[in-house]
Amino acid sequence: MKSNRSILSTAMLAVLLTGCGSDSDDSEAIPEAVEQPQGEEQQTDISTRQIDASDHDSAAYLNLTSGEVLALTEAEAASSTAWHMAFKRTNIQLNSGASGPGNVVGAVGVNQDDFYTASGEPDNNVFLNATAETELEHLQAEMEKPAAWTRDAIASSFADDWYSYDMATGNMAANDANGWLVRSAEGDSYARVRVSEFDFPTRTGEGIKSFELVFDVQPAGQATFTSSTVFTGTIPATGGESCFDFDSGSTVGCDTESWDTKLGFSGRDLYLRSNSGPSGTGDGGVFGAFAWADLSTFTSATTDASGANLSARYQADTTGGVFTDASWYAYNLQGQHQLWPNYRVYLIDTDSTDDESPVYALQVTGYYADDSTSGFPTLRWKTVDLKEPN
Repeated sequence: MKSNRSILSTAMLAVLLTGCGSDSDDSEAIPEAVEQPQGEEQQTDISTRQIDASDHDSAAYLNLTSGEVLALTEAEAASSTAWHMAFKRTNIQLNSGASGPGNVVGAVGVNQDDFYTASGEPDNNVFLNATAETELEHLQAEMEKPAAWTRDAIASSFADDWYSYDMATGNMAANDANGWLVRSAEGDSYARVRVSEFDFPTRTGEGIKSFELVFDVQPAGQATFTSSTVFTGTIPATGGESCFDFDSGSTVGCDTESWDTKLGFSGRDLYLRSNSGPSGTGDGGVFGAFAWADLSTFTSATTDASGANLSARYQADTTGGVFTDASWYAYNLQGQHQLWPNYRVYLIDTDSTDDESPVYALQVTGYYADDSTSGFPTLRWKTVDLKEPN
């Protein structure tokens, strides 16, 4: 059982939109649902901090025990265990696995299922009427020890929304209800993509029997989609990767610099990635997920129907864990490219190798500064003693 320790009160962080939550303009108004928490000055066991995570290139590093944002370069953070969480726009990382040398792990304490419909879509009515004050009770609730903790790994905005899994049969199939916009490795061309076929019977030892991704391509120098191409293939039971260059419409080696999209699996790790960040050396990125019913109406990957520029809303692959597996926000609920928190409660174990290290329950309650600038998320957290599940 982890012990309880007191911490300092402070105020929180910042991140930018992309992926299923895209980038938000600094001029936009703060949605009512993400206004700053009220009445927390009476909650002496809760620490609050707003963090400047607005920089696209440099992360802000937080120590939960002291409440301090540490002045670390990326190189310094890569060898430091002094930080617990890192923030860059909407991305939140823990100091473990692919993100850092520490042993910080996370889990969901309160999932906020009522914020979503039975099909997993955000319930606008719930999101738009929730406030930090109404959702405070979830942070204050007793927390059970989770069944499993999550370390950070490579993460892409494709996440796991491109396939579906049948628990009864163990088969994975395409989720063609979703689609994404993808930027090429060269950073000057784009495509709209949907996984139209995926046949992976995970229990039969056959590997990925077939896959098909359909791309509508917007070449360099063009403003609209002008052609289509298809990425198909198989991957054997031993695992492996297959890479595709949508500009040339051809499968290419994953050891080359020209690939734009990579599909692969190793053991239980199944992924779809772009040539960017920790996944590759290119300038790729992903914007999505979108409901295909909406994305299929797009004529361009860089301009939406209102004429707004989308090119800054692509997100390079990064690293993440519980905050990418269970996102802390919903995006574009009112068609205004804004972000709303779902007030999920996350459990953060600051050192999974030490039973005496503190565990915190944490909520993200906002994403905007007082002047409406995006990339300034607000956190609140408290130490917890986890009880054994019934």
